[in-house]
Amino acid sequence: NTQIPRGAPIVWLHERILDEAKKRERMNTCGLLKEIYRIEKSARHMNELIDSIQFPVGEEKEEVVRRRVEELGIVYGALKNELDPLEKQVREVFHRIVKSRTEWLDSIARGSQ
Repeated sequence: NTQIPRGAPIVWLHERILDEAKKRERMNTCGLLKEIYRIEKSARHMNELIDSIQFPVGEEKEEVVRRRVEELGIVYGALKNELDPLEKQVREVFHRIVKSRTEWLDSIARGSQ
């Protein structure tokens, strides 16, 4: 019964997650939960606004809609800035796992020849 040597990439991922959690603790934030909450809040406000709009739209309502859209854009930007590095790290770990598994399979194949 042969074990697949994939501990190193998993340990590396675990350490990275802990490092990120420590950074967030130092900043006294809830990480992405804050952005998710802001997206939900912005979406709820947009839905309420859409339900209440009657045409023609007055300048005041138009300004409210414009501010809500800008607010949603800011939240999206913050979320994207947080997730892009995480996505890159997950991709790197995935490739490390695939590489170590491929190397393991190659060594098994060489050993059986």
